Amino acid sequence: MDLAFKCNDKDYSQINRVELGKVNFSISYLSLIAEALGVKPQELLDFPFSEK
Repeated sequence: MDLAFKCNDKDYSQINRVELGKVNFSISYLSLIAEALGVKPQELLDFPFSEK
């Protein structure tokens, strides 16, 4: 819920579902979350990828 407060988002349940990986979210949500965390959006998407 801390992230929802930082995002000034009244739909706390949506942020919670994003945090839990239960929903797909829009690029605008990604930007909102990145801003709240003080990082660039691409930093949230920078993860190792390996094909199986």
